[in-house]
Amino acid sequence: EPELPGSALRSLWSSLCLGPAPAPPGPVSPEGRLAATWDALIVRPVRRWRRVAVGVNACVDVVLSGVKLLQALGLSPGNGKDHSILHSRNDLEEAFIHFMGKGAAAERFFSDKETFHDIAQVASEFPGAQHYVGGNAALIGQKFAANSDLKVLLCGPVGPKLHELLDDNVFVPSESLQEVDEFHLILEYQAAGLSRGDFPWAE
Repeated sequence: EPELPGSALRSLWSSLCLGPAPAPPGPVSPEGRLAATWDALIVRPVRRWRRVAVGVNACVDVVLSGVKLLQALGLSPGNGKDHSILHSRNDLEEAFIHFMGKGAAAERFFSDKETFHDIAQVASEFPGAQHYVGGNAALIGQKFAANSDLKVLLCGPVGPKLHELLDDNVFVPSESLQEVDEFHLILEYQAAGLSRGDFPWAE
């Protein structure tokens, strides 16, 4: 577990237990005192960083219409049903219909790697699908790369599409490069919701 320096602990303790430090008039919440203490403790380093390494979550976020993806997969809409884990295309269709009917969002894990890869390929190649850098490490690396004088090392699964999307200041070692991208599918639907009659392939 990370340990805070003694000076930081003493400062935090005094700010929370001994009353607020000098501050503008008016009530100050414990959260406000804590935030003020952190602001006082966090300072810019004397020597600026030139290199930083991040890892390990990296993928391609694919955003597209969930209805159009189901059409492309040849799935006919049935009754919606929630699944805590998706094992098949039918599970995907049922879960999507279930949450679309409620106008709600959800995130589900797909257990069958090969089936998910096939679905992800269809989604990625679908006309109009949008591709973005995904995964915490890759996103943090992109943020760091906004500083032109900072070189970023990204260690994680990086396929061709993700490599193409990354900033030029993000360096990926050869050990992290792979032939196939890892995907995170984001399936959208209209805010008003849809009914079975809205699916033309169901008629």
